[in-house]
Amino acid sequence: MAKVKNKASQQTKLKNDAVPEENKFAAYGLLGVFLVLVFFAVSYQISGDDDLFWHLATGRYIVENKVVPDKDVFGHITSGTEWIPFEWGWDILTYGLYNIGGYNAILLFRSLAFCFIFLLLYLLLRKFRVNSFLSIFALFVLLVAIMDRFSPRPHILTYIFFVLLLYILLSYKYIDKEKYAKRLYFIPVIFLLWANSHMGVLAGGLILFVFTISETITYFKPTSFTSSEIKALSKTELRNLWIISIVSAVMLLVNPHGISTYVYAYSHTKMKMLESVNEWQSPFSSKLDFGFIITLYKIFIFSGILVLYYAFKKKDLFFALMFISFAIYSVRAIRFTVDYELIMSVFIIISISYIFSQIRSTGFRKLYNGNVLKGVLAVFFIYIIALIPNNEIYQKIQYYRISGWGINADFIPVQLFDFMKENNISGTPYNHFGTGGYLVWNFPNEKNFIDSRNLNDEIHSEYNAIMVMQPGFEKKLEERGVDYVVYLDPDLIRRPNDLKRLVTSYFSTNKKWKLLFWDDKSMLFVKDVPKFADVISKYEYKVIDPYDALFNKAEFENGIRLNPDTARLELKRKQESDPNGYLFQNLNASANKILQGL
Repeated sequence: MAKVKNKASQQTKLKNDAVPEENKFAAYGLLGVFLVLVFFAVSYQISGDDDLFWHLATGRYIVENKVVPDKDVFGHITSGTEWIPFEWGWDILTYGLYNIGGYNAILLFRSLAFCFIFLLLYLLLRKFRVNSFLSIFALFVLLVAIMDRFSPRPHILTYIFFVLLLYILLSYKYIDKEKYAKRLYFIPVIFLLWANSHMGVLAGGLILFVFTISETITYFKPTSFTSSEIKALSKTELRNLWIISIVSAVMLLVNPHGISTYVYAYSHTKMKMLESVNEWQSPFSSKLDFGFIITLYKIFIFSGILVLYYAFKKKDLFFALMFISFAIYSVRAIRFTVDYELIMSVFIIISISYIFSQIRSTGFRKLYNGNVLKGVLAVFFIYIIALIPNNEIYQKIQYYRISGWGINADFIPVQLFDFMKENNISGTPYNHFGTGGYLVWNFPNEKNFIDSRNLNDEIHSEYNAIMVMQPGFEKKLEERGVDYVVYLDPDLIRRPNDLKRLVTSYFSTNKKWKLLFWDDKSMLFVKDVPKFADVISKYEYKVIDPYDALFNKAEFENGIRLNPDTARLELKRKQESDPNGYLFQNLNASANKILQGL
């Protein structure tokens, strides 16, 4: 009987030995295609991201004045209000990149940064001998899950530092302590750079804290949390880890404003207006529907069960504490879900790999390690890559994004600001929330009304009160000395009734204000005061006014009949500047029908 068992086990061993190892060329080929996909997926135009511009303006201010401010320097209402640009390192970096190669240099950095992030995650997984197909398929899911956070903003540096920190810590703990011990000394340097770039450094601090605590517990409870694969640190190693952790914590205070930076950042998260911002809502809120993005987050969060299973089987306290800590961290707000996905993806994939390793089926192992699945996945990636340049993939998933480089002028009011530059429009603005950064970036000597820094609840409340014409809004405009107005709505042609509902109706119907520029997404009004007399005489739209065309049709048509020459001149001017505009084409057709009948 024993001989039969031995023979059977030998046959099983022979079968298992016959299963081929992964083909390295196929693995690296798939990796190459995936990185090309990452590059294409994150390479898209700047659309509706006003933050980029005030970050650039901040970088310029710091470089030119050689000081990191602690008071607002961009707002005419908020001037002197406390403002600590804690992301100043990113601001200087992007301003430098802009001086080298304009917006495209920043966008190229963004694309290469994400390629680096995914490459490093892959290389880390390979250290754990995770199958290439599983690694890259799971990283593709991660790529889709975090696609809302590809914008060129300072969180990119946090993502880079996340993976660098994980790479160092996991390599040290699980791969080779002697080989990677010296790399631990880079951690305080990472935190120094991080503390001056983005508040995500606090999440990085949580990673290091969890690692240090888990290693300390393991040291004192080796029978509970060690195995043949996972060893406790020696006394010297644990001491060095604590020193590195403490020095890293000190590095958090090495910034232009010390602890005040974090007090300010914390107070910023307590503003009431954040209750109306989607990314500060709970990912489990019934009020919002973010479709597949939140669905994927929920898959990631519930996949933590696999991490706990792995931690139990391996007696790995670090895996368990990481999941528990960052699961709690992420459920607070949607903006933290990507942090969870990016950090926990390594732990989840390793856990899945462990479960797959328990499957002894020869057929499964041959398929899993073979080239067929890699080939299918590579073809799928190539298919997606082919759909990206013409935006077909985004149309298929009903997700607005324009592939390519530079600024998406359908979302950013490029034409309006060009008009302002050409005609030296300056003064005291009331600007749309989404144009404040673009305003101070394009006009260094101008101060905006508001921007997406959200300095305090008071300015946001006043902005909204004026926008929706609450009682007394006219008095507020007078008190603030507003003499020109920049309005932006990229969805204007899809919801034109907003023009009537919002303060644009006041400026469009009040004779004290003159419309100088309009297109499918923006409007520029100036007050009828002497300094604007020349530009008003040249560019005022007296007859061809989109507000009248939409809501006062009889007045619009009567104005054309009474002033046909003025109507023709305004139509000609609009034809030259915006021939393909949706609003213009409709107004042009209506106006010409009337003019032909005269």
